[in-house]
Amino acid sequence: MNILEISDLTVRFAEFLAVKDLNLSVKRGEILGLLGPNGAGKTTTIRAIFGMVPYEGEIRNYASSVGWMPQHSPLYLNLTVEENLRFFASLHGLKNPKERVEEMLRLVQLEESRNRLVRNLSGGMKQRAMLACAMIHDPELLILDEPTAGVDPPLRMNFWEHFQRLKDAGKTILVTTHYMDEAERCERIVMMRAGEKIAEGSPEEIKRFAGEETVMLWVEDMKGSFRILSKYYDVSLNGQISISVKDAPSELPKIISILEKAGIKVLKSEIKRPSLEDVFLRLMEE
Repeated sequence: MNILEISDLTVRFAEFLAVKDLNLSVKRGEILGLLGPNGAGKTTTIRAIFGMVPYEGEIRNYASSVGWMPQHSPLYLNLTVEENLRFFASLHGLKNPKERVEEMLRLVQLEESRNRLVRNLSGGMKQRAMLACAMIHDPELLILDEPTAGVDPPLRMNFWEHFQRLKDAGKTILVTTHYMDEAERCERIVMMRAGEKIAEGSPEEIKRFAGEETVMLWVEDMKGSFRILSKYYDVSLNGQISISVKDAPSELPKIISILEKAGIKVLKSEIKRPSLEDVFLRLMEE
């Protein structure tokens, strides 16, 4: 069941199309990642969800409550971290937010900075405070726009472990990111380029969809193997036999069989799959 549905979304700024006929659904209880370079339309899509830009198409939000962490800080610079948390808690109607405020301070590791003015925080600390404010009311749907930008790697992993716990508790997360290791943690990814969706699926599905796999072989007769296999496959020699295929697990037994029938022994075989970064870069260039 979907918690958010976007149909034929188009956002125009004068003659410029920031988002073009985007169709997107977010399932309840999943982590969906929007992946793309700057200018791909990710943030504009999120701003359209919140009605902050005029758009064509239809957006249906079925969540009972939504938390949003934008790219640009909504925090009040002349308030402390704790005062900001209490203020955002009051906006969402939390009458006794003390326990929730403490929980969020622990999560983002700002307990010792609770009394510091936001204007005096580093960029990474502001990101942490923004995330805490977005989650203060325990929203059913959490929309995060580059939530870990400027955050050091160990804390990024802490955030994602918490996102996984939220998912396990039935929450839904829509997140934009530039980090490939974070995209790998999403159940589904939507890749965008120049305002359009160019790929969608799980990380593994996108790798299979967009990138060729490589079968690597170490054999007794390299030249003979190259000559035979070149009749059927795209083959190269670089210390071993490398064969480009679409589905390596299904092709490997066929390749070995061809060589064995020719009397050539296969000493070792490996399958190399493209990384999500390989696929991302390839799709961005097309």
